[in-house]
Amino acid sequence: CGEHSIVIYLAFFLPMAATRTLLLKTGVIPDIGTVSLLVTIAGVAGSLAIWRTALAVHAKFLFERPDSFWIAPKRPATMLQAAE
Repeated sequence: CGEHSIVIYLAFFLPMAATRTLLLKTGVIPDIGTVSLLVTIAGVAGSLAIWRTALAVHAKFLFERPDSFWIAPKRPATMLQAAE
């Protein structure tokens, strides 16, 4: 999750809000601490599931930072050269 923390940051809201609404409206779990824990777990797991789905349908652009917003330019890949 550390390398892909931007994924969690960008997609956390949707599963978090859905889970929170579902748990509070149904009243299945009366303890607010347990509800908070489940909402957090659902938010992280849901955001990673959204990311994996986006990769599967080739929508990777949803979670990539545009080139104009990078502080330092991306380094080109190192190419091996034949010895002479």
